[in-house]
This record gives sequence, structure tokens and C-alpha cells, in this order.
Amino acid sequence: MVRLLVSPVVAGMLCCVPAAARTGEIGSEMTVTGELRGVTRTQTVSLRDLDLRRDAHVGRAESRLRFASKQVCDTSATHDLYQKREYGRCFGQALTSARSELDRHVALVRGN
Repeated sequence: MVRLLVSPVVAGMLCCVPAAARTGEIGSEMTVTGELRGVTRTQTVSLRDLDLRRDAHVGRAESRLRFASKQVCDTSATHDLYQKREYGRCFGQALTSARSELDRHVALVRGN
């Protein structure tokens, strides 16, 4: 599910926020956020079915985050070079932020 939010967000301000399912539990969902041309979009990514202690499952989580980053940065509207650069910036920042949060999840689960 993609939610469209219009707000005066500074370009490049992106975040990835964990949403814990229960108190004391590592988040079972992550929210990927991207801002493109003044429009902020978010998408929730479920980690519920993944065991982040396993490398294969971390790979699946990364694939989900990559897909969500593409979705929030609106790939369908990238026709000219300027739009493609904006998309690339949005996608890169959204994915970097999401991967950073995923790394924190993995470190907590693995006790690193």
C-alpha cells in the first residue's frame, strides 16, 4: 500500500522508521519514505515472515526494501534526464536509509 502525502519536506529528507509489533520486540515492519518533486510517499515493508539471523532472509528483506524504494520514488514519471536524476537521488536516499535501518535490525537480532 502506497500512501501519498503532500508536505513542505526539504528535498532529500528521507527516513526509514521501524514499527514494533509488540513491546520489547524488534520491529516486524519498516516504513520506507521517499520525497520526489515536493511529494512525500511512504510504503510499509513487512519483515514478519523473515528470520534476520539468516543471510538468505536478510537478502529477501533487502529486495523488499529495494522494491519499496522504487515505488515511493514513482518510476513511472521519469521521462526526461532531469526527472531521471531526481528519481535516482530519491531512490538512492530512500534505499540507503532503509538499508541502514535494516542493518540495525540485523545487529539487534544477531546480538552484534
